[in-house]
Amino acid sequence: MKVLVLAGTKDAGEIAVKLKSEDIEVIASVTTDYGRHLLSHIGGVCIHVGKLDKDGMIKLVREKEVMCIVDASHPYASQASENAIKASDECSIPYIRFERMEVGVCMDEAIRVKSFEEAAKRASSISGNIFLTVGSNNIHVFTKNIPDYKSRLYARVLPDSKVLLKCEEAGLMPDNIIALKGPFSKDMNVAMLKHCNASILVTKESGEAGGTLEKLEAAIELGVKVIIVDRPNVAYGTKVSEVNEVVEFLKRLRGV
Repeated sequence: MKVLVLAGTKDAGEIAVKLKSEDIEVIASVTTDYGRHLLSHIGGVCIHVGKLDKDGMIKLVREKEVMCIVDASHPYASQASENAIKASDECSIPYIRFERMEVGVCMDEAIRVKSFEEAAKRASSISGNIFLTVGSNNIHVFTKNIPDYKSRLYARVLPDSKVLLKCEEAGLMPDNIIALKGPFSKDMNVAMLKHCNASILVTKESGEAGGTLEKLEAAIELGVKVIIVDRPNVAYGTKVSEVNEVVEFLKRLRGV
């Protein structure tokens, strides 16, 4: 049995290991060389590197004779999920979404927004420095909507040359970029918020594995305002939050 795993989170590695232990053949799709690196320790996994649109996903499914798509892409990679859902429909194979649970946010004053553009505009309207922890794909949204971003916006991103290029193309200077790889403890987040003299933290609801809780705890300790970009609303269909649920779903599909 062959399964295509959209591997946009570190949970995808755990899923691949579990599936291999059940003699399920895994084809993992990642968008970057860094994504490939995260899976390189798992033997026997076929890794496809590069972004896949719907047609590319259909082609891969048919060429590899995939029997199911396991969507473990990032919670904010909605386009990838929508492409996978359409590809599974056209190829008449099952689709299952794995997504880690959201962190229960116990902050009455947290500002919840529906988009990165809304987050940028809200942050721009609040005085003080901004600590941005939403990844690199939407940096340009913030530099476009925050007129004085060069003097008050600090972005924490992965220390990857392509990511740094995105930051530079969006207009950020080296002083505005904190290039570090997590996970980050609460104390590390406190130190970085202090380093930036931040009054505002902008983050995504990436769940416990994404370090959301540690960021919120740091903000609470320092009295920093928090803007949270909610997850996209996608009609996933079958959705689970535990790796074992993925395994059980595929075992039933295989008739075990």
